[in-house]
Amino acid sequence: MSEPSKILLVEDDLSFGSVLKSYLEINDYTVEWIDDGKYALDAFRKDQFNLCILDVMLPNIDGFTIASEIRIINKTIPLIFLTAKKLKDDVLKGYGLGADDYITKPFDTDILLAKIKAIISRRAGMKSIKKEIRIGKYT
Repeated sequence: MSEPSKILLVEDDLSFGSVLKSYLEINDYTVEWIDDGKYALDAFRKDQFNLCILDVMLPNIDGFTIASEIRIINKTIPLIFLTAKKLKDDVLKGYGLGADDYITKPFDTDILLAKIKAIISRRAGMKSIKKEIRIGKYT
């Protein structure tokens, strides 16, 4: 049996963060939930994650800055923004920073879960493809 995917959840709303963390864990994900931007970056630097879910409005360091810093460290880790910021400029900024998705609150948890599964499985498939080495006619 494979190890559960590990998600970094960065959300400063304590009630919402707690509920979302529990929901993801019930669906077989390991979740590290952090409610502060600075501590989230520290956690990302210290641990390995399969996906990051970022709010935009956070204490100390906002989600856009976190995404920017994460992209310096790891250009391929999947990022999902999950935020109340709905303006077109914010959405475009999120995608411009390399987000795989930008979901605005309120949202449907089943759709979020489907997106997480799709992104993680696509990433896992890409990793297995990269392991193949071809030299001439030999693989």
